[in-house]
Amino acid sequence: MHALDISLCMIVKNEVAHLEHCLNSVHSLVSEIIVGDTGSEDGSIDIARQFGARVIPIKWEQDFAKARNTVLEQATCSWILVLDADEIAANWDIAELEKLLADTSVYGYYVQMISYVGEAESQEFITDSVCRLFRNNPCIRFRGRIHEEVSQSILEFPGSPLLFSKLKIDHYGYLKSEIDRKDKAHRNQAIIQEALKDAPQDFMLRYALATEYFQIDEYDEAANILLSLLDTMDEGPGYISDLYLKAAYSLYMLGDDNHASEVIKKGLSHYADFSDLYELQASLLLRQGRTLDAYKTLQTSLRLGDVSAIYSSSSGCGTYRTHYLAGRIYESLHNFEEASEHYERALSFRPDYLPAWGEFVALELLMDRSFRLTNFLAKHPESMNQKQLSILIPSVLNSRAKELLKFLLFESECGRLPLPPLLNILYLFQNDEDEHACNKLRELMRESPADQKLVDYLWAAAWKRLDMMDAKYLAGLYARGPLASIQQKLEGENKQILSSSDVSLALQMFIQVGAWDAIVAMYRHSGSELRWTNIPLPLLCGLSQAPTLIKKELCSVYENLRREIPPKNMADCNELLVFTWLAQSCGTILNVPDSFSFLSDHFTAYAGTAYHQLAKASFYHRLPCEFPDLRLILRASCSTDT
Repeated sequence: MHALDISLCMIVKNEVAHLEHCLNSVHSLVSEIIVGDTGSEDGSIDIARQFGARVIPIKWEQDFAKARNTVLEQATCSWILVLDADEIAANWDIAELEKLLADTSVYGYYVQMISYVGEAESQEFITDSVCRLFRNNPCIRFRGRIHEEVSQSILEFPGSPLLFSKLKIDHYGYLKSEIDRKDKAHRNQAIIQEALKDAPQDFMLRYALATEYFQIDEYDEAANILLSLLDTMDEGPGYISDLYLKAAYSLYMLGDDNHASEVIKKGLSHYADFSDLYELQASLLLRQGRTLDAYKTLQTSLRLGDVSAIYSSSSGCGTYRTHYLAGRIYESLHNFEEASEHYERALSFRPDYLPAWGEFVALELLMDRSFRLTNFLAKHPESMNQKQLSILIPSVLNSRAKELLKFLLFESECGRLPLPPLLNILYLFQNDEDEHACNKLRELMRESPADQKLVDYLWAAAWKRLDMMDAKYLAGLYARGPLASIQQKLEGENKQILSSSDVSLALQMFIQVGAWDAIVAMYRHSGSELRWTNIPLPLLCGLSQAPTLIKKELCSVYENLRREIPPKNMADCNELLVFTWLAQSCGTILNVPDSFSFLSDHFTAYAGTAYHQLAKASFYHRLPCEFPDLRLILRASCSTDT
């Protein structure tokens, strides 16, 4: 690869953590590298020289534009590329670069800056267009002590010869770790405040200060400045759209919905294709209880799609994040098919987007459609990474989705997916190959005697066999964790209330191995302290596979409890939902009092009582309607507040 007629110009200080990565991305494309060092003490200069850079010392005077322009003076090539150490040229194509440089009518190009934000593993980012590639002309220089830019000096040439390119720069300086390491917020604010002393009404300096407040979540300060700037200039250069978005978002975070709505409306009158503003408007509508209007607004954002090539935008807006939000809205409306479609669409844009992945997994398992998850994993094998498996595997085990578990085990046998041997043992339990599973468990225990999880499952297996002596022996011998207290509760000897985490742990083990009688014993001896709505919903999927006799026994225990203590609050109505569904699944109806008090202003209370009355009517007289799966109703009810 031959170098192009480009000078790479940089300013650095103590960038040993990033500089090599930056220079590796671009050194073969440029003819010379000029690094202005403002006082490095960490080996940055040595790294720069390893790449053949010419290093010049620069006195730091709290002025980024001045420092950059000092480096530009040293450039000898026809074109200049400007990068910071925490940036990399993202897969630049030399043929595309040659074509850009050959256009004699152009003096500079915007490139898309992709700035990663928050925690590094989240991979969330915001985008912006910045001029970083331009002709080596003494009239083209940076302006502004901070958030400096060179585009204005190019736009002053006749014909505004500044175009957009497809080039992208990945920027890591806005990651939380980098902001904290360099204390950027205080450094930048100090520079801006000093500059404002000389030019208190400077538009770009005030915009820069508002941006600093915005980035550290000081929305009150940010909103005050941004709104005053919009009063001065409400349309014009590209960055004005960013003013609208930041101002509206700041007001939204401050709870000033009316003012935020006004700003969004005015912003959309100037920038009607700005999908980020529509998504924010949808969030406002949703908070105001206007669910259908919110969904329609999200549809507009989805239709506009990714506008990051035009506006300063955040990752996923118009694509995966907006689909995720649309899915959440559809779930609250009990339209689970559409919700699932939106989650899958979100994952088609970004298969590793964990919020959508978690919802998609839960919803498909609740609808007994594990085949869709299998198809998705087969189509997107990259989704079988550690983080996504940490969501998928517990849900698969708890819901007893045996076919999906079989698929994962097959992938493991083929060497495409590392899985612990315990999963194969639980698959045996779920197929009632108990003796084989117990032998495998004991083999693992000999290899890992300190693994408490293996003991827990062997104890649960003893309850499945109703081998009380073995269960008591295991609980007593390995009395670490909650085993002993749970064993005593099951025997009716422990009157103390178990923690919800201990109860969930026991139910999880019992459902995963199929120890159904133990579940009845736990409910009988725990009474009202066992809240079924506190356990993960996939466990209710697993519970649906219990024998009919077991489900009838659980309903009988519930009926006895409710005769003594009628439902009287939201949690009780949720329990009523669970047991109405459980009774339906085994062809019976609950015998509980018809009249009780409940929270009349909460949706779940209405849903619980209405669903029970409909189920009762359906039991005695066939109704011309089909019941949706109550697990889905419960999921949506628990996630809505209106």
